[in-house]
Amino acid sequence: MTVPETPPAMRKEQVRPARRAGSARGRIPAWLRAAPPSLQGLLALALYLAGWILAVAAPLVAHPGSPQLDQASMDPNFYTWNLRWWPYAIGHGLNPLHTTLIGVPHGFTLAWVTTVPPLALLASPITLTAGPVVSFNLLAAAALPASAWMAFLLCRRLTGRLWPSLAGGAVYGFSAYQINHEVAGQLNLTWSLLLPLMAYLVVAWRDGSIGRRALVCLLALAMTAQFYLFLETFADMTVVWAVALLAGYLVAGRAGRAAVAQLSRLAGAAYLVTLVLVGPYLWYAVTHVPKGFSRSPASAGLDLSSLIVPRPTQTFGLGWLTSQAAGLPVPSLDGYVGIPLLVLAVALAVTAWSRRMVRFLTVMLIVLMVFSLGPVVTLGRRRLVSLPWAHLWYLPIVRSAYPVRFMVFAFLALAVAVSIWLASAPVRAWARWLLGVLAVAVVLANVPALPLAHQPGLPSFITTGEYRRYLSPGEVVVVVSGRGNAGMLWQAQTGFYTRLAGGYVNRAIVRRTDLPQPVASLASGLNPVLVVQFRQFLVRARVGAILVEQRWAQGWPRIFATLGLHGVRVGGVIVYRRRLRSFRTPGGAS
Repeated sequence: MTVPETPPAMRKEQVRPARRAGSARGRIPAWLRAAPPSLQGLLALALYLAGWILAVAAPLVAHPGSPQLDQASMDPNFYTWNLRWWPYAIGHGLNPLHTTLIGVPHGFTLAWVTTVPPLALLASPITLTAGPVVSFNLLAAAALPASAWMAFLLCRRLTGRLWPSLAGGAVYGFSAYQINHEVAGQLNLTWSLLLPLMAYLVVAWRDGSIGRRALVCLLALAMTAQFYLFLETFADMTVVWAVALLAGYLVAGRAGRAAVAQLSRLAGAAYLVTLVLVGPYLWYAVTHVPKGFSRSPASAGLDLSSLIVPRPTQTFGLGWLTSQAAGLPVPSLDGYVGIPLLVLAVALAVTAWSRRMVRFLTVMLIVLMVFSLGPVVTLGRRRLVSLPWAHLWYLPIVRSAYPVRFMVFAFLALAVAVSIWLASAPVRAWARWLLGVLAVAVVLANVPALPLAHQPGLPSFITTGEYRRYLSPGEVVVVVSGRGNAGMLWQAQTGFYTRLAGGYVNRAIVRRTDLPQPVASLASGLNPVLVVQFRQFLVRARVGAILVEQRWAQGWPRIFATLGLHGVRVGGVIVYRRRLRSFRTPGGAS
């Protein structure tokens, strides 16, 4: 979060980089040097998009109709379902915070689930014309470039320089935090452009480009969008706002403290407007807590090793480094910064400590990294010491939060630090650019290939509409597949033609699998008790058919054959119609 400094002091700081950059400007084409900031912004967005898509995300854009990203995980197809659910619920006059189309017979309360309504509504024209899979792939492909672009705009506003701002935007948009959640297909975490947008609005207000009312209104809209995008990030953001305003007040000096105090009042007003806009949602959530809802204690803090140890697949074949990386918990991969970027942050603090903005960034980086540790300081998975405030992480409100996710704010501070370092650090230009380029290169070297399905695509049973020959509208089905959340994916792609017994929405409501428990338990071994529970569930949920995806079937055809079920193979799917009398129990009894 960027806070205002004394305007005269800032004007001096903004002039100094321009004077020192005379030689560098000669290497920039005249048309680009004279281009307005809006044109430079478009250029930055084009560069980020082109580089990301060509280097990493090309399959998502080349085959947008195929579900590809991490199909072994539940998350990508869960978000695909959400993209279709919101326009469907609104168009049919349904309550979007509760559904009986999945989790039959009881359904699910969605107020405690991250359903990304801002993205669903934004992509609704694409979803309704091309399908939710296309929307998901395009949103996944655009998320990181969009976040990098917004960080670029913030850095460009602060430094007035193109290339330093491009570097800063890349540090944020393609950071380990962004990459870790892009690989997992978590749209709620990869669309992080609202955080630099709020900082940009503060800087624009400080510079006089927008007034107080505009700041309050725009901040409230951005805060509201962040709340609906992901509540945990909104809560973390609230903590960061409080710390940033306090840190800004302390470093602003006597002349600048009045501006920080005014910003505090304006931010408070924006929060009040936000609470009004999210109030109905909060009321519904508090009054509709899902039965059996439970939150696990916080455990995903930053392992200090993660700051300098990259992803296991990005260790350049160094055995000892690969071994270190493989031992780190997956959430902690959010925190990889790299040695050059850490050195740059320290060098900027040492060489430009007299600048209030540098002092502010340094304080925020230290605080955010401490927050990211969570309740315990961990190094190489070894617990070193509990922090004095450890008990706070086990309170009911925050016990399920991931402390390491504070690193998204740390990367925003690092992005600004990189742009300031390259634009105006009081060291020789070659030294600035050598360290800056190395820092950005190490960040980008941590970007892995996306985990895409080797055989992407939906079965023709779904894509050709053949399901209509075998299933009735609104019929309850169970979908069995090694593909994560295949049932929700098919349901979304068919426009909710069927109802689904099962579906994974989050670990606090559903335990580990997208299958109903009486169905999932069959995989652990057949016995008469499990078979009876299975049959009772099919009756209770009024299941009309079981669908098994052949490509991802694993051992399920054998299990159903043992039970005496015989399906019809059509379009990549095995269709089992429910005939309870034909079920056999182990031992041959029917």
